[in-house]
Amino acid sequence: MSENRDPERRPAAYDFDAEPEWDVEKELFGKKEPEPPKLETPYPDHTRRLPEQPVGAQMHRAPRKRKRRRNVRGWLVLAATAMVVLLVVGGLVSLAVAVLTPETESLPSTEPTEPTLPPEEVAAELLEKAEPLAMSYDYDAAIAVLEQFGADWQQQPKLADAYRRYTDAKSTCVRYEDTTQTTHIFFHSLIVDTARAFDGDNETNGYNQYMTTVDEFKAMLEELYKRNFVLVRIHDIAVEQTDANGATSYVQGDIYLPPDKKPLIISQDDVNYYEYMVDSDGDKLPDAGGDGFANRLVIGDDGKPTCQYITAEGETVYGDYDLVPILDKFVEEHPDFSYRGAKAIIAVTGYEGVYGYHTHPEWKEIIGIDEYDKECQAAREMTKCLKENGYEIASHSFGHPSYGEHSVDEVAEDVQKWEEQVQPIVGDTDIFIYPYGADIAGVEDYSGGKYEAMYAAGYRYFCNVDSTKYWVQIKQNYVRQGRRNLDGYRMWWNPELLEDLFDVQEIFDPARPTPVPSIV
Repeated sequence: MSENRDPERRPAAYDFDAEPEWDVEKELFGKKEPEPPKLETPYPDHTRRLPEQPVGAQMHRAPRKRKRRRNVRGWLVLAATAMVVLLVVGGLVSLAVAVLTPETESLPSTEPTEPTLPPEEVAAELLEKAEPLAMSYDYDAAIAVLEQFGADWQQQPKLADAYRRYTDAKSTCVRYEDTTQTTHIFFHSLIVDTARAFDGDNETNGYNQYMTTVDEFKAMLEELYKRNFVLVRIHDIAVEQTDANGATSYVQGDIYLPPDKKPLIISQDDVNYYEYMVDSDGDKLPDAGGDGFANRLVIGDDGKPTCQYITAEGETVYGDYDLVPILDKFVEEHPDFSYRGAKAIIAVTGYEGVYGYHTHPEWKEIIGIDEYDKECQAAREMTKCLKENGYEIASHSFGHPSYGEHSVDEVAEDVQKWEEQVQPIVGDTDIFIYPYGADIAGVEDYSGGKYEAMYAAGYRYFCNVDSTKYWVQIKQNYVRQGRRNLDGYRMWWNPELLEDLFDVQEIFDPARPTPVPSIV
């Protein structure tokens, strides 16, 4: 990010004993037998309410002795009559249920059934999943997919053939001998509309020096691919190990590639889409008068990250308008450009939000709590989407200060702000990318208050800016790596330093004003 940025620009029971004595015969034979109820619409469970039964059957008081014979007879009559009534009613209920309930044997099963595919189709589906894994050098994962066919998977000719191809390819891969010889290139937001970016205003020189155009980036990817570079994660080049005594230290990682391939790391700084780049009228919102950059990362209809962009005509469109979606598409077309799905490191600050979302607390007052919460949730979902698609997230500090030039207390305060305001959005990270590339030390080992504050915050991988091919330190408690800026300044003033990557003359965008202003 250019030094001319102004960091301050911000932007859910009855009591039956009380009844009188009951005369059974009088009650039974002095009254008409109640008619059984007519069958109407059944209850939902196909059951019927039975006619209310006489409460005399539940009497607790013994009948008088002088009526003993008469009551015995009455009880017999009652019992017989009750049996008849129950049989009649029971039969009618059964008839109703039989009539109103369809025969289950005639109904189709409502249980979901998995269609049984022919073995050839199953094999084809598995191959479709396995091939990209194999092309990204993850042969073990690809073979594991083939095995999902079942115990006899090797009896399928296509699967057996794929297994032979994968094992043969795996056998040709060798461990990259020295991961400290891994180059790391980086970019800022890509210029989409050169006419708006290079319009002669106060930002033109900064864009020309520190930014790369979309056309240049696409051309760089093509050339890097031709020269056998392969994207890896910074966590691939060095890993933490624990010895038998429980002591930890960082050592070179195991990267297995074909002998002609070389590891490469890409990172992008300031994936925040600052107001000065996209807002022309001072209302803190992107508009057509912006300088021709994407203004937000969003999740596309395909579930993958893409960009929101406002054209010069004021139309809001979505597509490949910055590094992430462009790189995604390139890797989709060239899966062997990525080692086991690796993409890039996305470095963000926090003083104007994250990924173009209004996550800074000051936006609570501007857009309200509800909208603010929605913005934060959308940013969290964006983080999840990025990570699922091979990206790592790094801290680029909270307020973009030069750590090398600030005091221990100032560095500690900035680290704390990141933890409080940005970490809840992007999650934990152990990668720190220095603003302006300004490291807190030279080639000597880290020590002192600044390092202690950063180490306590969980940072283990530290990246500065360096013009050499590669510069990596693997120490007991941390890893340091230098990054190469592929921007207008480097291409114009030091093309010879980029000869291992591409021919600048074939990359340089003719829309750039020349000469590119010097930084020194």
